[in-house]
Amino acid sequence: MLDGSGDSREVITLSSPIKWEGQNRIQTLFFDIDSELNASGLVTETMDSSPIGISIADARQDDEPLIYINDGFVQLTGYPREEVLGQNCRFLQGERTRPEPVAKVRNAIENEVPVTVELRNYRKDGSMFWNRLSIQPVTNDDGDVTHFLGFQEDISAQKAYEQEQTLFETQANAVEKSLFITDVDGTIKYVNSQFEETTGFMATEAIGQTPRILNSGAQDSAFYEALWETITAGEVWEAIITNQRKTGERYTVEQKIVPITNGHGEITHFVSVEDDVTDQQFTEEVLGVMSRVLRHNVRNSVNAIQGYAEMLEDKTADPGDRAALRAIQNQAAQLEAISNRSRDIRELFRRRYEQHTMGVETIGKFVEQRRARHPDVDIDFSIDVRGGRHIQNGSLLQIAIDEALENAIVYSDQERPQIEVTVTELVDAGSIRIEIADDGPGIPQDEWNVILSGTETPLAHGSGIGLWMMYWTITALGGTLELTDNEPRGSIITYELPIGTIESDLIEQNDQNRPNK
Repeated sequence: MLDGSGDSREVITLSSPIKWEGQNRIQTLFFDIDSELNASGLVTETMDSSPIGISIADARQDDEPLIYINDGFVQLTGYPREEVLGQNCRFLQGERTRPEPVAKVRNAIENEVPVTVELRNYRKDGSMFWNRLSIQPVTNDDGDVTHFLGFQEDISAQKAYEQEQTLFETQANAVEKSLFITDVDGTIKYVNSQFEETTGFMATEAIGQTPRILNSGAQDSAFYEALWETITAGEVWEAIITNQRKTGERYTVEQKIVPITNGHGEITHFVSVEDDVTDQQFTEEVLGVMSRVLRHNVRNSVNAIQGYAEMLEDKTADPGDRAALRAIQNQAAQLEAISNRSRDIRELFRRRYEQHTMGVETIGKFVEQRRARHPDVDIDFSIDVRGGRHIQNGSLLQIAIDEALENAIVYSDQERPQIEVTVTELVDAGSIRIEIADDGPGIPQDEWNVILSGTETPLAHGSGIGLWMMYWTITALGGTLELTDNEPRGSIITYELPIGTIESDLIEQNDQNRPNK
């Protein structure tokens, strides 16, 4: 560089972060070094006060021994000067120092060129730190390298942050939900890969924007005012909202926004997790409409059929005609009963998305309810399951239990039907087995084959909705079902379902909440 007189001077610059009047600043020092490195006392004093480690190695001696280290080097490494001077700087290397950056430094020294690497070094007490090492050759008037000036900066905190950031991004991208993070002003700072897939906005397009890019107009300003008031107060926000993709297509999400605070309790960021429930919402809407329309129309038609049948029955005395008219009325009543099952189907689809657990012992309550409704039926119940066992979304199981019991009761040909419900734990399999045995005529195998295949064909179809309800419910719970013959007569319907424990859930939850080290 040129000095004040216009003369060219060979200098080395050293930049480091400092605080100046409460603001973050970069301090740059210029060292004027002559051919023999006879630095002035001011330069030496300045180097000693530098916040990073500085070392000088003699390139003219074998193995480039250190001839100077500043106070920052001593503080960084824990080695006193008398143990360092005269040694090559490689004594800072250890078992986890990777060979690649070491080879890069050696190659730069051999070729007398500058180099900067990041590598693991070790202090005198054996503790590891990440060192950003920069080496600058120093030449004399003849252009020969006489010394190497080294700068050592502890970047352990930066490396820890980078590792945590990498781990976070890996975990965030593994989540099958859209996730984005904003600062306190609502500016997007990070999005995961699912966000890109769901919204159509790439990270480069979304970062720096606000979540308004997803605004569909379906929610009014009062909605967003309530949202902002909630999260800025440090509370979690949850809602089902309609967003808009980059293409303009609308979609529905379950949104959860969590405020993130620092060590002082100040909000620094907001994390938004959105689960695309468009298909779920559409399914529920279709099922809701179909349920209402079907029940309304069928009920009206059934009322008309039964009314006309009763009117004709009153006008005829022929026993055959009257029997036929009563059969018409019975079939109409069965048709209405089937149409009412649409509500059960809708309930099944709605409740399968709920997240809750149910104690296995609750199965006994389901059985007791049926027992109370059918006092003319003997329903025995036994359970052999350890305490604390539960079923995920287990309330759905009531549908399958009710269907199996009702099927055994309605189609029984016994004067007083006998039904046994047995619940046992399969410890090694981590599941329970529920057996519902009756003494009726049994379920036709062709009916059961249709259910197990999961499809109907023109030549094979089930006549009732009850078996399908069992199949759908147990499948939704992640279980299996089986039909076998009872002895001496009747059928045994067997459900096998996965179960969990309170303890295992707590361990899993703690693992998810435990901070990464």
